[in-house]
Amino acid sequence: MAYAGAWEALVVTHTAQALQFLCEFASRLPVLEALDLYFQVVAVPEAMQETVRTRTLTGLELESLPAPTPMPEPQGWQRFRLQVLLEHQRYRRRYQERTVQLARMVGARAAEAVIATHVENAIGFSGLLRAVMPVEQATDHYLREFSLSAGTAHMVWQRVQARVAGEALTAQYADPVRPRIEEAAVEAAGG
Repeated sequence: MAYAGAWEALVVTHTAQALQFLCEFASRLPVLEALDLYFQVVAVPEAMQETVRTRTLTGLELESLPAPTPMPEPQGWQRFRLQVLLEHQRYRRRYQERTVQLARMVGARAAEAVIATHVENAIGFSGLLRAVMPVEQATDHYLREFSLSAGTAHMVWQRVQARVAGEALTAQYADPVRPRIEEAAVEAAGG
């Protein structure tokens, strides 16, 4: 159940990020190309891609997207000049490179949202298993189940530890283990 809930939360996060990505790139790319680019720059598990694709396309309001910006084309006799054609090709290449560069930046923002979702999921999972295992083990189990890359797994693990540190510190003061005075007195007396 916890796995299914975490999976659904990740699908929702990826769908929201993909929708935002499509809206931001609508003037540069057609919708389907932009969605393919999203999957190139954001690590979406292959098993999740079709669900994210379907939900993104069904949630998209095409009439709210900005119109695509047409690529300038040489006009009239300019089309036949070699220098103009070469400059136009360079412009198109720079435009495509800039699109990919922007996509990587936006993809990094989407990756941060996905990491935040993983952190919330891992904390929830650890809460469910609190009576059975420590937070570190529960977090490790969560990370193994979702097969996160080493870098992403480390970020999630560290953020989970940072979030639960406050709870762990206050818990020690809320329920301190008190030494039994009688036992200490008997040990001090030597008997």
